[in-house]
Amino acid sequence: MRNKVGLIAFFVLFLGLCQGAFAQDKQFAKTMTDSMQVHLSLNDDQYKKVYDINTQFLTKMAGIKQAGGGKLAKLQQFKAADQERDAALKPVLTDDQFKKFQENKKAKRAEMRENYKNSKS
Repeated sequence: MRNKVGLIAFFVLFLGLCQGAFAQDKQFAKTMTDSMQVHLSLNDDQYKKVYDINTQFLTKMAGIKQAGGGKLAKLQQFKAADQERDAALKPVLTDDQFKKFQENKKAKRAEMRENYKNSKS
């Protein structure tokens, strides 16, 4: 149950960052991609592909947020969108880059869960 609450908190926080018009999605996609470029040492071709993937991902996340439905249904849709993004990134990144991406994502989620727990205390 704790895991679900933490994951819901992660997606709620993430979606808070994704609010707004498509222009904001593009800006956030650029910020995400710039961060990935620094952490993963993306080349120019990878950067363009990752940017497109991130833009599509954020657009999908914003659509899920605005759609009706319960929290659990949205959580499942968020997870599916995240898995689709990972599947799209895997052929673009090298094995080492993808491994590092997964590790970074896992660390950020753990940090967000910890921040969420601390905010509830």
